[in-house]
This record gives sequence, C-alpha cells and structure tokens, in this order.
Amino acid sequence: MAISVQSRFDVTISTEMRNNAAHVRIRPLLALAAAAASMTVLVAAPPAGAKMLPGSPPFRVLVMDEIPSGMFARFAKAGAVGLLVPEIGPTTNRRQSLAELERGAQVNARLGGVPAGPRLLATSHATGFPTARDVVIVELPPPGAPIRNDRRYRIAVIGRGFHGLLTSKTTRIPGLVSIVDIAPTVLGRVTTSLGSEPFERPLAYLARMDEQIHAENRLKFAALFIVAGALALLGLLGLRAALTAIPAALLTSLGLGVAHTTNEVAIVAVLTAGTIGGALWLARACRGDSGLLALVLGTVGAYMVAFATHPDWAAITPLGPTQNQRFWGIGNQMETLLLAPMLVAAVLARRLFGVAGFAGVALLGLFVMGDNRLGADGGGVIALGVALAFLGARLLRRGLVGLLISLGVAAVTALAIVLHGLNSPGPNHLRSAFSHGVRGLADVFVNRVPLAYAPAVHQWPLTLPLALAFLVSVALALRSANRRIVRDVLFALGAAMVASLVVNDSTAYILAGGVACVGALVRFQPEAGMVRVPLPALLRRQPAPAAEPVGRD
Repeated sequence: MAISVQSRFDVTISTEMRNNAAHVRIRPLLALAAAAASMTVLVAAPPAGAKMLPGSPPFRVLVMDEIPSGMFARFAKAGAVGLLVPEIGPTTNRRQSLAELERGAQVNARLGGVPAGPRLLATSHATGFPTARDVVIVELPPPGAPIRNDRRYRIAVIGRGFHGLLTSKTTRIPGLVSIVDIAPTVLGRVTTSLGSEPFERPLAYLARMDEQIHAENRLKFAALFIVAGALALLGLLGLRAALTAIPAALLTSLGLGVAHTTNEVAIVAVLTAGTIGGALWLARACRGDSGLLALVLGTVGAYMVAFATHPDWAAITPLGPTQNQRFWGIGNQMETLLLAPMLVAAVLARRLFGVAGFAGVALLGLFVMGDNRLGADGGGVIALGVALAFLGARLLRRGLVGLLISLGVAAVTALAIVLHGLNSPGPNHLRSAFSHGVRGLADVFVNRVPLAYAPAVHQWPLTLPLALAFLVSVALALRSANRRIVRDVLFALGAAMVASLVVNDSTAYILAGGVACVGALVRFQPEAGMVRVPLPALLRRQPAPAAEPVGRD
C-alpha cells in the first residue's frame, strides 16, 4: 500500500491505493511488567495491552478535514455516529491528534501532545464521499498552530454491525468518543473497542449533548463562585444552612445533568436558586446530627448510583469534570467540595456510632474517590485520606504517633481500592501512572510542574486572589471557632488542601472549592457531648423491679 505523509501529517491516497486492497503489517506490542512502590506495599503492574492482530485490520481509517451535516446524516443511516474528543489538555492540532490516533495513546497537550512509540495503524486522507464498508471516518483538528481543545469532532463507524449511537468504555458517555478508542476498534480489540447502541435520532441527541457540554464547560468557574458566594452569605448571616449548602449545590448540579439543560442562563439561575433555597430547606428538614449525617450520605449515595448507571448525568454538569481530560467520575471541583461534607459526616458518625462509625464513613469516602467504577480520582483519594487521617488522630488524641498510624491505614486502604480497579480490564484513570512501575510514578510527580505548578503561576491574576481568600477565610473561621472539634475539622481541611494542591491539577478550581468548604465549616456546631443512637425499646435492658416494702403486722 503506497502512502505518502506530508509535513503536516496529511496522508494522501495514490491511484494504486484506490485499486488495491489495503494491507498493514502490525508489529506486536511488547508486554511491560513493572512494580510500583507505594508506602509499604509493592504493587505488580498489570501487563500491557493485548497482542495485535496480524494482517489487515477489521477497519480502515479515513481522515477528513470536515464532515458536512448532509454527509454525517448519511453516515448515521449506514452505521454508528458520535462526537470525538481529539486531545487531553487545553490545546490540540492535526499533528498531535493524528499521532495519538495512529498510536492509540494520549499525552497531555501541556507535555507536548505527541505520544512515543510505533504507529499501530495507517490512515488515509479522504476528500470525497467515502463509499467503502468496514471503515472509521473521523474529523480531526486543522493543521497548523495549536488551537483551543474545546470542540468535539464528528466520527462515524460503518460496517461490522455498528448502528445507531457510538458507545465508549473510555468516556462512559453515550455518543462521546475519545481518540484512544479508535485504534482498539480498528485492530479488533474487543475489550477496549467502541460499541454501538440503537438510537432513533442520534444526530439530534449529539447536537444537544454538544450544546450541553459547551455550556457546562463555560460555567465551571461560575458554578464554583456561585457556591462559594452562597456559602459566604449564609455563613455571614449565621445560618445553619451553610452546612447544607454544599449537598444542595451537588444535588442541584446532578439534577441539571439529569435534565440535560443546555441554556447557560437557566443553568446559572437554577444552580443559584437550588444552592441557596435548597440549603435553607434542607437545614429545616435535616435537623440534628443524625439528619445532617443522613443528608451527606444520601448525597454521596445519589452520585454513586449516577456513576454506576448513568455516568453522563453526573459528568456533564456545572460541577462535573471537563470533557477534554477526565470524562466522567469525580473531578477536582467535586473532589474539593466533598471534603467538607465528608469530614462533617466522619465527626457525626463517630459521635453517633463510635470509632466504627468514623471508620465506615472514611471507608465510604475513599471508596467513592478511588474505585474505578466510580471514577478513580487519585488526587481525591490522597487529599481525603490525608484529611481523614489528620482528623482521626485529633479525635483519638493520639498525637504524632496516631497521625502516622492513621496515614498508614488510609494509604493501605486507598491502595487496595486502587489496585482492585487496576486488576480489572478496561480503561482506568490511574492506569498510566502504575503501568510503568516506579518510573511511571516518578513521571507523575515530575509532570506536576508543567501540568499544575506552571499553569498556576501563569494564571496568577486568578490563583493569587483565590489563595489569599482561602487563607483569610481559614484565619477568620479559626478565630470564630469556639470548640476544639471545629478547629480540628478546619485543620484537617487545611491538610487536605495542601495535599490536593501538591498532587492535583486545576489549582484555581481547588482554591475556589476550598473557600466554599471553609464557609460550610464555619457554622459547624455538633451537639455537645458524646451522643449514641438509642436502641429500640424491645432491645433495651429492662431494669429489675423495685422490691416492695414489707409492711408491719
């Protein structure tokens, strides 16, 4: 097969290619075996991807500069269609996206955007209407300088039973496809390839989903500022509703995802009203420590159900992850906002159920953050684990030794949850960090500079005021705290924020979420004294009857 590659990676088709069948020799991938040392546990990394299929792959790949709407409609009738995210990170272009497509791997645009390794498949550049079967047809970003990675491109798979709407194990959002999904599909890797599901009006669905993603991504900062502003207002007014504002905001955001709201004005209005009005109503409905604990656990439970059954409900929301890096699960916005409710729940659970209650809430939080079926947010696991370890040591009054033991228990628990996900087949947000052993983990820390610290410094007009606002809010909250338990929770939040800023990206998101968390905790006033859940009357030990006085004859 004669293929010529131009300087901008545009691939042209010669006359010989049009007359002869394509035949691509695929070199098998070498399996990688490594060990990742983390804390006191030695982790064996899972083997690399499955072996390539020899000979011609099941599909050909055609790249188009643009797929017009009429042509896309014809593709939808002939096969399955979707929207393609061409890159992870803030920018993209033809060179980066084509390199990732041909190698079946991604590299963040801040790290160069071009993965290393051999090409796994060949692509052809098409200008007319493709008539072939068993073909993957994709739009890619234009050649030239990198552009903003805020657009989704059309993709169609025709042949081999594909029909309706494309589904992806990487994004877990029907109709949304990652560029790393194409190579497994072309090479016939069943476990990681694209699928399809019947859908009556796929084009209308894709248009609405595209509008929804566009609107939600534009409002990420606005949503956090709305929540932080609402909490500041409720806290200044001295209302207990400050404690219920974050659950109200999270539930409202989830409701917007369920409703597939696309209008930006409506999203802002509903989120504002839901956060403030919902907080006031929930404060009345969830009175006392047990009611507040039930609210936090119910909110977390609602998201767990959404993650497991409809990941798009929780993902394409104002407080969900961005759709050009982490497609589903818990992103930095939600991870940070959950810190305050989970710390409050841990304190209340200990007061109501003792150490077992604290351990149960801690395990639930680490599971939600770290389990691959719910998102596998490595930074969230670390931040919450540090916060819970610090809080547990303070509550048990065990000092530095207790803190070290708590950190070790949290680390082992989180690592066990993460390893369980890594040992399961399919995409995993943390697989890249553990797939190359110690070197992979070292690269994660080295890459913090271009991925987190350098962007934070570059965006200093935003991050510096947010950092000052967080520090001032913590200082004011500590000054107004009149009970040790409140100060313990605030210190635990501070420890979590430091850990999150060290290991996570999106510094501005974390700082804005931290300000909101401080506003929630400033009015935390648990009931005085150790409280226990009363046993049912039938289970209570009945007191012995009093002896009757003996009368005198």
